[in-house]
Amino acid sequence: MGPVSAAPPLRQRQDRRASLSTTASEPFPELYVAAGNLTTVAFNGPLDRDSLVVDRTRFKWAQASDSFLLLEPFADLASNEKLIVQIGFMDKALPAKAILAVTSKADVMDGKVEEDRRANTPEALLAALVQKEAELEELKARFAGHGPANLVLSEWLNKYMRPIEFSMPVVPADTHGLEVMEGIGYEGKFSSLVAIRLRNTPGQRRWVLGQARLTSGTGVPVKVLAAQMKLEHLAPGEEGLVVVETKTPPWVSKAFSVELVDSSGQRRLSFNLVTQ
Repeated sequence: MGPVSAAPPLRQRQDRRASLSTTASEPFPELYVAAGNLTTVAFNGPLDRDSLVVDRTRFKWAQASDSFLLLEPFADLASNEKLIVQIGFMDKALPAKAILAVTSKADVMDGKVEEDRRANTPEALLAALVQKEAELEELKARFAGHGPANLVLSEWLNKYMRPIEFSMPVVPADTHGLEVMEGIGYEGKFSSLVAIRLRNTPGQRRWVLGQARLTSGTGVPVKVLAAQMKLEHLAPGEEGLVVVETKTPPWVSKAFSVELVDSSGQRRLSFNLVTQ
């Protein structure tokens, strides 16, 4: 009879207090989750439950209330893996949102974590001012003028620009009654555009654009500057063009993923695009 291997150590369930980052230089606070364990994060500020950004394919539970966030993964995360979870606050205090780095540890898991927002500290206000100044400069560059001529005058459009065609190698299993007809990209000097022709299939409810999220082929979220659709809504059987403006082109590694969510948050369409 061979030697009996030692059983892996049991994780210690812990309750603790932590603080949110108030400046860009601070690392995101970590949250230690485990399969079969529901982690509760309590915030000392009112949450905007509709602003929760999370990869729902990785979590059995991912829900927010007015002051609590509940998370439970389907499976433990790899030791070097971190998932970013974001949620905004309802009031106008700073920081305006909580950003958490969710991971798993072999020896410990979080039960309840009380996150201190440290609202309106000098550090948070200064970080917000720096961010707003950068956003203002971006807006000045993007909206220096109006009309097609200013696309050239601002140098956003130049002689090197050409449309980039995308293909969708795999049709999603659940499209929620939506169909991607075409995808085209444009890389400008200050930002990039992803134009998606979308069809709301007959027999469905009307579809109103709520949010657009893009992720690069390496799994890094792409900063979305704006997302808009010319039509106010897509009626059943109607087609429309959704244009997403991003800070950097999401197709650097050729493939990237797109998630379009309607204004109710119920009809989500997730798909991958690849440069042709």
